[in-house]
Amino acid sequence: MHSREVVQKNLKNLQQLNYNQFRWWRNYQVPKTLPKSAHIEKRIQNGDFEPSSYFWMAQLALWEKKDLDDLNLEPYYRAKRGSMLLGKYERLMSDFEADEKDRLDNFVDAIYDHFEVDKETAKEEILKFGDSISDYYHYACKKYTIRRVAPKRRGRPKKVVI
Repeated sequence: MHSREVVQKNLKNLQQLNYNQFRWWRNYQVPKTLPKSAHIEKRIQNGDFEPSSYFWMAQLALWEKKDLDDLNLEPYYRAKRGSMLLGKYERLMSDFEADEKDRLDNFVDAIYDHFEVDKETAKEEILKFGDSISDYYHYACKKYTIRRVAPKRRGRPKKVVI
């Protein structure tokens, strides 16, 4: 469990949510990601591939559970509220695991679309790299060539004269 200061520091940039009966375990709004058509550098700067904030919400739930255990409440109420907080923690961790997998897959796809590299090779390198996302992007810029793709054109195709 991380310290309370570290958890608060990571959550201070997120907007707090009002109570929602369908997503009661979430306290903060997760930042929106840019579309896949956006340039990879803009997506990195936006934080689309950074670790998910659900982890920090789950850590906050553990701190709330610890604070509850420190209070001198009647055992029934403490157990009832504690089980709710543990359920909140479990749901946030399952959201974290799903979101983390999606973020990794999206980053691998973005690297594959931007550079001439195989997806499996990119995924292995990303998992072994260890530094930040932007550091890996600069590393890939030096190592791989940029994939040149004709821009996608919308609308009616040009008339072919025979």
